Amino acid sequence: MSVVDQLKRLYPSITINKLGFDNHTEYKWFQTEDDEIVGIKKNELDHQSSELLSIFLKPLSSEESTMTEREKQWSSFLYKEDGTQEMVWPVSFRFVLFSIEDVEAEKAIVKEALQSLFPQEMPLLWTSDREGIIIEEVSSKDQEIMVFEGMADVLSSDFYTDIHFFISEFTSSPEDASKILKWAQHGAGIAKEHKLGSMITYKDIIPYLYIDALPDEEWEHIRRSIFKDIEKDKELLQTIRIFLESGSNTSLAAKKLYMHRNSLQYRVDKFTEKTGLDIKQFEGAVITYLALLHMEY
Repeated sequence: MSVVDQLKRLYPSITINKLGFDNHTEYKWFQTEDDEIVGIKKNELDHQSSELLSIFLKPLSSEESTMTEREKQWSSFLYKEDGTQEMVWPVSFRFVLFSIEDVEAEKAIVKEALQSLFPQEMPLLWTSDREGIIIEEVSSKDQEIMVFEGMADVLSSDFYTDIHFFISEFTSSPEDASKILKWAQHGAGIAKEHKLGSMITYKDIIPYLYIDALPDEEWEHIRRSIFKDIEKDKELLQTIRIFLESGSNTSLAAKKLYMHRNSLQYRVDKFTEKTGLDIKQFEGAVITYLALLHMEY
């Protein structure tokens, strides 16, 4: 007679991991020596019973009870829960960090929606009630790579809450996985701090690394010596930023600003006159753009 059959005599509610997530909060989950995931309703357990069961069964969280074998492998590898884990490695992979604003959102529904974005099932690890990691695995060179542009807006409208993504670089080296994940988590924190948007990549946060590393005293010198006369002219600063983000293309920037290109050129000339920085030259453009990001935040 199996362990599960014996436990059924004491706990009629016992089930083998076939419940939808909505019911998981009613159950306490355990793993048997045969790697079966079993749940017992909490109202059938008291503290003493739970302690006794934990002697020969491994207690699990709700998330652990629904993890796929691949997700368990990744969790073990990344967090070194039980040493090195034998894994079949993909050709390459990257980490897609996500966060949702609504703490009441059902995890199973969110997971299903996120999985639907990919051509095949990807490992997904929850790191908190509102945050998680998708490991986008590429198993062949002709596999379709996910394009996230616009996806955050679609999902946000579906769930009536904001969803944010941070995308790491791809790697084919398992040895780099933990370092890249740590770097991505740091980058996601920077993106959140600076309110950079709903879909940010590792490249997007690079300018902010320089900004955050700049001591306040040094910034005060830059502000006083170069930007003091124009720092309150928000309209001018916004114009210059869009000009730079348009590749210093006057026609494109004027179109974005709904402005005549001659009017835009006047503002560019005014900025150069006030600051002494020629933003049509590479050096002046870099200095100005980093300063504008710093002033905005």
